[in-house]
Amino acid sequence: MLVTRIFTLLCLSLIISSCDTSNEDLTGLNNIELRKKWRECAYINTPSSSEQKACANYERECNDRKNKGNLSCY
Repeated sequence: MLVTRIFTLLCLSLIISSCDTSNEDLTGLNNIELRKKWRECAYINTPSSSEQKACANYERECNDRKNKGNLSCY
C-alpha cells in the first residue's frame, strides 16, 4: 500500500512539474515555418495562456534570429 502511494505521488509530481515546460525547439524551424507561426499569432483575438506562451516563444526566436542578422520575421 505504501509503495502504491509513493508511486502515485511521484507520478503526479512529475506530471505537474512538466506542465510549464516547453518541449518545442524552435531553432529547428526553418524561416518559412517560423514566419507562418509568428504571423498566426497576430490574428488570434483572445489567446489562451498556452497560445500566449507559444507566441512569446515565437517572438523570442524571431528576435534571436534578427540579432544574428537573419530577418525571418517581418
